[in-house]
Amino acid sequence: MSLLQHITTTGYRRVTDEDKRRSVKIVNTLALVTAVMSGVFGFGCYFLTWNFEMSAPAIIESLLLSAVIISNRFGKFTAAALALIIINNVSIQYYSAIMGRVTEVHLLFIFLVGLSLLVFEREKSMRVLSIGLTIFAFLAGEFNMYFRFISPIVPPEEHSPVHFVIRWVTIPSILLLDLLVIYYYVRNIERLRKKEMLHVQEMLKAVKEHNRDLEILTAQLAKATDAKTVFVRETSHEIRTPLNAIFGISQLLQLKVAQDRSLAPIRQLADHLYAASYNTREIINNVLEFSRIEAGKQDTPQLAAFNIREWLEGIVNMHQYVASVKTVRIRTTVAEELPQLITGDKVLLSKTLNNLLSNAIKFTQQESTVTLDVFKVDHKWCLQVTDQGEGIRADRLSTIFDAFVTERNIFLEGTGLGLHITRHLATSMGGDIKVYSVMGKGTTFTVTLPLEEAAELCGHHDNEEDDEAGSLTDTSILIIEDDKMSQLILSRFLNGLGSRTIVAADGMEGLLLARASRPDIIILDSHIPGLSGKDTLAEIRADDILKHIPVIIASGDAFKENAEELLLAGANDYLVKPIEFKTLQTKLNKYLKANAHL
Repeated sequence: MSLLQHITTTGYRRVTDEDKRRSVKIVNTLALVTAVMSGVFGFGCYFLTWNFEMSAPAIIESLLLSAVIISNRFGKFTAAALALIIINNVSIQYYSAIMGRVTEVHLLFIFLVGLSLLVFEREKSMRVLSIGLTIFAFLAGEFNMYFRFISPIVPPEEHSPVHFVIRWVTIPSILLLDLLVIYYYVRNIERLRKKEMLHVQEMLKAVKEHNRDLEILTAQLAKATDAKTVFVRETSHEIRTPLNAIFGISQLLQLKVAQDRSLAPIRQLADHLYAASYNTREIINNVLEFSRIEAGKQDTPQLAAFNIREWLEGIVNMHQYVASVKTVRIRTTVAEELPQLITGDKVLLSKTLNNLLSNAIKFTQQESTVTLDVFKVDHKWCLQVTDQGEGIRADRLSTIFDAFVTERNIFLEGTGLGLHITRHLATSMGGDIKVYSVMGKGTTFTVTLPLEEAAELCGHHDNEEDDEAGSLTDTSILIIEDDKMSQLILSRFLNGLGSRTIVAADGMEGLLLARASRPDIIILDSHIPGLSGKDTLAEIRADDILKHIPVIIASGDAFKENAEELLLAGANDYLVKPIEFKTLQTKLNKYLKANAHL
């Protein structure tokens, strides 16, 4: 452990900036991990195949990656970080060409994109350069796959035991590197949160010390709050783009595993990758929700009738997928005396139940049961979630709903925002939340809300899941998105459903392609270069040829105000990145079915 720490902190003492130190340590760690993997792979291939074309480059790569650590030792930090990315890109390009489809080495590009964002966090030009190199290498590999400039030494039709071993050794290694990038992303979010909290605490201390200048300090505090909101918003948007790629890759892997039985051994790894990226998305959502609460932007409940049992089923099904990673079962019981239809704000209720179920899954024991009970008490109804975890100490119960108060567990460490937000949501809906816990047996959270029975649904069926999740054969979908990785992942998913996809990188190109192809539906990113997403949407709605085409906005901006603005501008729906493919497919079927009846 002492030697490992010495290697990962090589060059550490040459810098005093904490962010730079963190970047150096990440470069050293990933260089060490990839060097060991390359060395093992190289010698393994040599003893299995006696083929120098497969083994020698991996051994050379291992030596070059070791040189990256040495570069940090002499203070060449930027060169070392860039060399790490270039070496991996060249290696991936080489093995992608000579190995063909024996293994899925192209999946390492998500690792490289995430790596670029991590090591060049504060160097925009270097970040753009390294991501550009990765995209260039990826496109070169794709062109080689289709035009065969370099013929693979492993024919696609050949299935020898050696190739089988190589395939099942490399795929878990690829997934391990992807998970390693996700791990550093989660730690980066935590670092930003703590840094922002220290800033807020310093501001509050300044207010107490300078009470006489209350008006001036109030103005400064308001400005700082606005700056914090902008900071959180921009940071969230920047993180959501690469996270959308990671989340999309995990869903594509799961779909591929479901279609190909030979990939069953990596099912657990694919599920873990999905669960990790899903939990990261929930952390970002909670940070944004907390930022809104701190800024005083409270949501006024929008009451509408909905089917409570169908609503519960949809949310439980979503969480059961993540719970399965811990072999946890969610059991639901709904009291018979509870009416079928009630009136409430389904969005706020969904946020509340999502936080309670996520918290229960996080802290319950492996191979246990999370219980969701819904029942009526007098003129109120209760949502009660019980886990089978270690429980909460009595001295912690009084602070469990405070911001940034959390317990540690081996599955995932939380931000401590979920329960704080849940209490805020319950209060805004005229209810409250209570907690009961027994050490060693588990914890129960109960949300009590006013019960308003509804006579009937207003104008439409409540359950969108009734829209058939069939194929999209013979449909054309235009994707207006500037991020290459998002284009690729979204296109592969839609092509797998039978749809023909058309891709545009900006608004003007999207409008030209839309007029030429007249697609059945348009998926539009709200942040695109040149003509903005909102302006592109306005052009579509003003065009007699295009104005009837459904438009779904796909955005990394999760703020409610942005969604409302685009919906009022004429968008049919608004999806926040990272996108859940099941939700996207439901939306597509809904609008395509509606268009078919016109």
